[in-house]
Amino acid sequence: MKIVLVRVDDRLIHGEVAVGWTRILGATHIVVANDQAAADNTQKMLLKMATPVGVKSTVLPVQEAARQLVERKFANDNVLLLVRDPGSLLDLMKGGLKLDKVNVANIRMKEGRKRITKEVAASPEEIEAWKELDRAGVAMEARLLPGGTAADFNQIIKSLD
Repeated sequence: MKIVLVRVDDRLIHGEVAVGWTRILGATHIVVANDQAAADNTQKMLLKMATPVGVKSTVLPVQEAARQLVERKFANDNVLLLVRDPGSLLDLMKGGLKLDKVNVANIRMKEGRKRITKEVAASPEEIEAWKELDRAGVAMEARLLPGGTAADFNQIIKSLD
């Protein structure tokens, strides 16, 4: 098993992921690690429908995703791992998954969040989670599209102090 991309995107599986990232990275399996999506059969069905033909998808609670990834349950796959928020990344790490690099894509603005970049908004708790990921040595790049300009998200987070 090779994890070809770890991406934070609150939309999970959608056009950019399905068409852009999966193809350019040669992903053969999209793993969504999200407790809410895993508990909602309608959302799971919609995520599977958004998955490109020829690519597998699995929607799991975060801790179960960590366990299965650590145990190499997707041994023959190139995995694109999707989460909705930085807290989920920390939970994956607490579950034993080693994260070296993360693509920070899109977290929409809503009440309680402030804008960090054009595409990323964060609550105070999420900002602290981003800082914890930075302190843990996880390289983070803000890039929406493959081939798009990448910004050093670690530096963006450090500039918030």
